[in-house]
Amino acid sequence: MKTRRIVLSVAAALLILAIAAVILFLTHSLDSIGRSQASAYDRYTALLEHLSTSEIALTEQGQLVGVYSLKDLGLLEDATNTLQQRFSDLERMPPEDFSALGAKARMRWKEQTHDAPDTLPLSLHALDITAPQRDLALVQRDPSEDAYLYFENGAFHICPEVQGNTLQPGVVEALFREGLADCAVTAAKPLQISLELTDLDCYEPPQVLADSDTFDYAAKLQEFTQNFQISISLPGSSFVLQAAALLSVDEAGTLIIDEDGLRQEVTSYAAAFDKANTPYLFTTYDGSLKPLSFLSCTYTLDQEALFDQLYDQLFHLNGSPLEAPFTCLRNGQPFSISGTYVEVDIQNQQMTYYKDGEVLVHTDVVTGRKGGYDTPTGYYQVQTHSPNAWLSGPDYLVFVKYWVGFYQAYGIHDASWRTIFGGDKYIYDGSHGCVNTPEEAMAIIYNDITIGTPVVVH
Repeated sequence: MKTRRIVLSVAAALLILAIAAVILFLTHSLDSIGRSQASAYDRYTALLEHLSTSEIALTEQGQLVGVYSLKDLGLLEDATNTLQQRFSDLERMPPEDFSALGAKARMRWKEQTHDAPDTLPLSLHALDITAPQRDLALVQRDPSEDAYLYFENGAFHICPEVQGNTLQPGVVEALFREGLADCAVTAAKPLQISLELTDLDCYEPPQVLADSDTFDYAAKLQEFTQNFQISISLPGSSFVLQAAALLSVDEAGTLIIDEDGLRQEVTSYAAAFDKANTPYLFTTYDGSLKPLSFLSCTYTLDQEALFDQLYDQLFHLNGSPLEAPFTCLRNGQPFSISGTYVEVDIQNQQMTYYKDGEVLVHTDVVTGRKGGYDTPTGYYQVQTHSPNAWLSGPDYLVFVKYWVGFYQAYGIHDASWRTIFGGDKYIYDGSHGCVNTPEEAMAIIYNDITIGTPVVVH
C-alpha cells in the first residue's frame, strides 16, 4: 500500500513537472513570437515613417533648386501600398495588440512565412516632376547662341558660340529616373539624395560652332554686298557707286578693295562734274538748286578726297550716302554763298536772312514793279545801314525807319504804307525797285546785319 502511494506521488510529481515544462515552453515560445512580431512591426513603422521623411534635393550649377518629398514626386502612395503588401495585418499590428491575441492566433502567425523587409525599393512608374519643373521655371533662362560671322575693320570675324541654359526637353524627368533608379527606403534611415542637373548634358547646345567648316567668307561677302551701293551727291549732279564689283575677300576673311577700279570710277565722276565758267548753283530757301547766270564759277571735284572717303566706306562696308568734296572758284578764289547772307526771291516775293547758316528771318516782301521798276538781280553786299531815312524820287517821298542799301539806290527797308506783302502785288503795285519789308521783320534784320553782308537777288 505504501509502495503504491509512493508510485502515485512520483507520477503526480512528474505530471506536474511535465505540465510546468509545457507551460514554460509555451511561454518562452510566445515571448519569442512576440519579439519577432515586434521586430517586424518596428521595421514596418520605420519604413512607413521614412517614406514620409525621405527627401530628394535638386541642384543646378551647384545652386539649390528645391527639396522634394516622395509625395511631391507622386511616389508616396505607390510606395505605401507596396509596403502594406509586404507586411501582413498581424505584422502591422502594434505589439500590445498582438500580445492580447490568443496563443493559438500568435502560434499560427509563427507558423506562417514571414518576409518583412528592411528595404523598400522605389517604383518610378508614377513619377511626377511637376514640382521640380515649376521651380526650374523660375530660373532665368537664356537660349544658346550660334557662332556667326560679322564684319569689322575690313575683315570678317567669327563670333564664337555661347552656351545658354535653356533645358533640353525631357532632361528633368531623365535625371530623376536615372537618379532614383536604384534607390530604396530602408528601416535604418530615410532616403536622402541630391541630384545635380549638370551631371547630364542638360542644356540645349548651339547648332553652329566656331570651329565648324560652315563659314564661307566669299558667300558671306556676296550676301553683305548684294544690294550694296553708295549714293554720291554734288551740286547739280549725283552718282551711284555699285560697290560689289570692287570687293573680294581672301581665305582669311580679309576684304580686298580694287583700288584701280575705284580710281576709274572717281575719274568718271570728275569728267561728268568738272565745269569752268559755269553759273553758280545757289541753294534757295526751298532747297532747290538755281543757276545764277550773273555769277560765273569753276567747279572741280576733289578726286583724292572722294577716293579716300569711298575707300573708307568700302573698308567698313558702309553704304551711307555722302556729299562729295569739291571746290568752287570765282575769279580764282574759293567761293560759296553760305553762313550769313540775304536771299531775295523775286518770283516767290520772299526774303530770307540767314545768320551763321540758320534762318533768322523769312518774310513776304514786295519788290520793284514788274516791267518798269524791276529790282535788279545780282550778287551784292550791304553798302549802307541807316535809321530814319527819307526816300525820294520824281513821284514819291516816303519815310522809313530802317534802311539797308545794297546797290546804287536800291535797298531793303520797311514800308509802313503797305498792309499786304507777297503774292502778285509787285506786278501791278510794286516798289520803285527796293525791297519793301514788313516793319517787324525789318527791325530784326536791321539790328543784326552789318556792312559787307552778301545780298543775293534772283
